[in-house]
Amino acid sequence: MRRRRNSKKMSADDVADDWLPSTTMSGPGWKARGDRKPKEKRVPFNRPTPYQIYEALPFVRRYFMYWMKHTFDKEKLFINTFQPLKHKPYYGVPCGGIGCGAIGRDFRGGFCKFSLRPGLVEHKVDVVAADQFILSVRENDRCIYQKVLSAADVHRSSGQLSTWDFGFPKKNVHYRGLFPRSWTTFRIPDLGLTVVIRQVSPVLPNNYEDTTYPVCLFLIDVENTTNDREYDVSVAFTFRNGTGNRRWEREAECSAVMFETPEDSAEQVTGVSLYHRISGMPCTYGLASTHSKDSVLSVCERFDPSKSGGALWNHLMQTGDVPSLEEECAINAREMAVAVSNRFTLPPLSSKTHDYALSWDMPKVHFGSTGRSYHRRYTRFFEASEAGSAADSLCVRALRLRHKWEEEIEKWQSPILTHDKLPDWYKSAIFNELYFITDGGTVWFEFDENWADHEAHLSNYTKEKMKNIGRFGYLESWEYRMVNTYDVHFYASYALAELWPELELTVQSEFTDQVYHSIEKPIRFHMEGDWANVKTASRVPHDLGNPADEPWIATNAYVMHDTGKWKDLNMKYVLTSWRDYVVLSEEHQEFLHHTWPAVKMIMLEALANWDQNGDGMIENFGKADQTYDAWQMEGVSAYCGSLWLASLRVSIEMAGLLEDGETKKLFLETLNKAKKVFVDVLWTGTYFRFCERSRSRETVMADQLCGYWFLQSVSPEMADDLLPSHMVRSALDTIYRLNVCQFGNGQMGAVNGMKPSGVVDREYIQADEMWTGVTYAVASLLIQQGEVEKAFHTASGSYLTCFEQTGLQYQTPEALYESKFYRAIGYMRPLSIWAMQWSLKKHCGLNTSKERLPKLPSEHAKTSEDTVKRVETSASEDSSSLGYVSDYREEKTASTRTR
Repeated sequence: MRRRRNSKKMSADDVADDWLPSTTMSGPGWKARGDRKPKEKRVPFNRPTPYQIYEALPFVRRYFMYWMKHTFDKEKLFINTFQPLKHKPYYGVPCGGIGCGAIGRDFRGGFCKFSLRPGLVEHKVDVVAADQFILSVRENDRCIYQKVLSAADVHRSSGQLSTWDFGFPKKNVHYRGLFPRSWTTFRIPDLGLTVVIRQVSPVLPNNYEDTTYPVCLFLIDVENTTNDREYDVSVAFTFRNGTGNRRWEREAECSAVMFETPEDSAEQVTGVSLYHRISGMPCTYGLASTHSKDSVLSVCERFDPSKSGGALWNHLMQTGDVPSLEEECAINAREMAVAVSNRFTLPPLSSKTHDYALSWDMPKVHFGSTGRSYHRRYTRFFEASEAGSAADSLCVRALRLRHKWEEEIEKWQSPILTHDKLPDWYKSAIFNELYFITDGGTVWFEFDENWADHEAHLSNYTKEKMKNIGRFGYLESWEYRMVNTYDVHFYASYALAELWPELELTVQSEFTDQVYHSIEKPIRFHMEGDWANVKTASRVPHDLGNPADEPWIATNAYVMHDTGKWKDLNMKYVLTSWRDYVVLSEEHQEFLHHTWPAVKMIMLEALANWDQNGDGMIENFGKADQTYDAWQMEGVSAYCGSLWLASLRVSIEMAGLLEDGETKKLFLETLNKAKKVFVDVLWTGTYFRFCERSRSRETVMADQLCGYWFLQSVSPEMADDLLPSHMVRSALDTIYRLNVCQFGNGQMGAVNGMKPSGVVDREYIQADEMWTGVTYAVASLLIQQGEVEKAFHTASGSYLTCFEQTGLQYQTPEALYESKFYRAIGYMRPLSIWAMQWSLKKHCGLNTSKERLPKLPSEHAKTSEDTVKRVETSASEDSSSLGYVSDYREEKTASTRTR
């Protein structure tokens, strides 16, 4: 660590202020100090206009009756409109691989927000008091320091862990998050000690084995910067049963057992397994550490986390080791915690590292209805998983693969992190927005032949895919509990396509089968009050079900609208099929043959049912019949119209490849007619108007070129056939000039709707929202059009507002308002930032010999720097700094500024 020289004698607080971050802590990523609080206060949206309330009254009445049916179990609601989730501004990088359940981290050091039940994120769970790292320091055989390594606010019941010291100074904690890793630094200036906990999860591109592991590594480095003091240091890791949710704390009897690998093994590992249940499902936590020749490893097989914790705390203080067990904690107690600890000598001017692993083995799970059980994908790779005893193996394997995993992460991330033409915020955003792939209620299951009993529509092609790769699902949002919401996945799928293409191909194959499937169950939809079947044949489903019910069996949990009438779902399926065929399957004919019949059917259905006047262009029916499900479109619309044009062009190409000449001719004739209608009806001379008829008719929509964007990302030469290039560039320039630069001082991304006068469209809910994922998509299109500087400026507003201004890091919402509000935290669509990376590679040749990425102009760099400085300077004016460098360097100066 580097320290400034100062001739003046300094107090401990002064030393803290003058500390500078190490190279590790100052690299790219999201950074915060332990006393950080959001600069800008935000709450869930709750202020519709009087007219919007009046329009929504019929919906409110119908939805209220549905809501009341679930009064005592709100998890059953696919959307809890009346009680939206409130964000917690303390989240950091989550723990775990993909689809195995996740455990959240507080950037100040705590464990929180477990999502071990499949598809359900326990966002309301705060930091769990007993899940901690503890630092104990002895000098001359006397304990001189012992604290919990966390500055998080911990809520405890009376007497719970009352002997533990939770008073670590917040300002002495520093954090850097760069998914799937993070670094948390704890400084003890009085002792000249610095502890860095490096958190590593096995999220590895194109890896379909290690990436499924429910495990997280904590590599802990302790540095002694003193010249003349030698310490005996202990680092203990404790963990209790349950998830912090009171419903599971005393659900069943617990038990624990110590494990260790043979002494003659390559690297000896010792740990402890804690057996318990969560919502009726067996779960085993594993804690372990590697042996070191110059340290003493101790294990506590049980202590009571609901009592004072004195037995463990005092034993650690007196001996530097955790006790083997707490006598007062019964062997089959309903509340139980375990611990592992390393004790070692730390000479002056030295550092030592000890490695810990946390695993959660929950091999066989079920969804809310308990209709059938699923085996998590990782069980394929562990023989003991069926018996629920793989927690120890997971820890051992993780500890032995730790160097390999970090090497793979470095290899993946380094070309982006070291690129001198990419802005620092982007280097953080591209990886940190990926948190959702782990923490999005994600599931990844091993294939089961018995699925066919309830899913006769699954094709042999899809089943073979699932046998090889498994079955994947993720939520639309932590609070919009629907698996694989397709209209949103359309944007987010670029993350899978870029990093785990086999997963994307399997998801697309499954949706192909769903096109033919129907659920002949009439239901009344909340918004319009109309009746229809839950799922209509020849339509792509909105989603594959609510995890509180039974996904894949009870699909289309979204009953706000009849999505069989939505105009975007089918078109998005067509376009995604083309991308996945051309790029991901490497033009594999079997995939083309699998998808083409569904593509042909739904395109012909759309032409027959949605082209109301036979002019070749589909029309919206005057309601919110697409992903903007509160923003009404009527007649020809830019959003759905552009998707239709792109889908026609794709269908022409697919028909040609399969020598379906008659269909190709029909779609070619239709495309030529539809293009003329699209331009004649919507082109204003500078942009494509929102739609033909509605209160938002003349609005400039940020997403007006959605179909063009997606097709150009795959087949630029085909996109050129859709619209004149000068119109595309003019429309994009208008979007940038109005929706980006005149919204939120040009620093908040692209607002969905802006009137030509430069006034935000507030005619409908959602028109005045900035959708984070759509902003990234618009930025991707700007890159495709060679407007890289504008692209980075546009996208930076979304990321910086969420991560740097509002405390919405690692819980990016669907929508932000210009002030005060957000909507739907923990949302899928922002994964579309990977469409930017896709475009940088395909259209700018990023990191290739043909790279055409321009060096950002100095004034743009200055603008970006000024924006960051404004955030940091204003933030550094109090102790809850939003900046990072200012946290360390400018605190004294800031305290004297005029406020």
